Amino acid sequence: MKLANLDLFEDVCRRGSFSAAARARNVAPSVVSRAIAALEAELGALLFYRTTRKIAPTEAGTLLLRELEQHLEALRVLPATLAEATDVPSGLLRVSASHSFGIHCLGRLIPAFCDAYPQVRVELSLTDQVVDIVGERFDLALRHGPLADSSMIAVPVLRTRYHVCASPAYLAAKGRPARLSDITARDCLTFPLAGFSDVWRFQDAGGEVSDVPIRSAMSANSGIVLRDCAIRGQGIVLLSNWLIGADLAAGRLIDLFPDHVATPSTFQTAISAVYPNRKFTPKKVSAFVSFLRIELAKSG
Repeated sequence: MKLANLDLFEDVCRRGSFSAAARARNVAPSVVSRAIAALEAELGALLFYRTTRKIAPTEAGTLLLRELEQHLEALRVLPATLAEATDVPSGLLRVSASHSFGIHCLGRLIPAFCDAYPQVRVELSLTDQVVDIVGERFDLALRHGPLADSSMIAVPVLRTRYHVCASPAYLAAKGRPARLSDITARDCLTFPLAGFSDVWRFQDAGGEVSDVPIRSAMSANSGIVLRDCAIRGQGIVLLSNWLIGADLAAGRLIDLFPDHVATPSTFQTAISAVYPNRKFTPKKVSAFVSFLRIELAKSG
């Protein structure tokens, strides 16, 4: 019985159709149909009721899915587990990260990682959505800020700090805000996410927290776009040091309140590598996480 066919069966059940599973794998629907047909022939049982509009697992299909839920993940990671007998990280490493962090940080680090570990092949997927690491078969995801409670392992790879800043051209034209409350009347550049576009939070050296309402003049789901707009004098922006540290150092952006710690939502702003809690963590995962912690510390 082919593991690939079992894996595909589980994917069809989870996605609810042959065509959805085919699109997710970038294969023709006929490939999925043949794989399921081969599995049914091997098992001697019908696994799906099929109509022109939908499919549903049969009793045999439901039983098979229940068994696979207990054992399929162990079979998937078996090659990586066996590879632990060697000292060399190897295989395909699937990583999920946000667009901005992937482009600005990982784009320059992954080539160096691949040079250091030539037997590892990296597949990087950039999205600002929270992916299902196990369901979508990622080895790890890089996530920002506080993490939801789960059985996953989370390792901080970069401590971050946000800055509220603007360009010298903007400050020359509009004047520098003297107080936190002055930001309320200014044009701000924001992320179009709930809780990110209407209030910014500040904490002073004494620990006092102030919530400042803001007005979003322009929003984008890319920190890189917001950074570029701020440099061009479009407004005031709140971004992390890993993205704008060089701009602050070069004077392209000015930190408006350097004595305050700022945040768009919560002061827990670290970036963490999140991956499944397994008996054996694949060497390719532990090598990548260690590499990120070392290299990001140099630039952080």
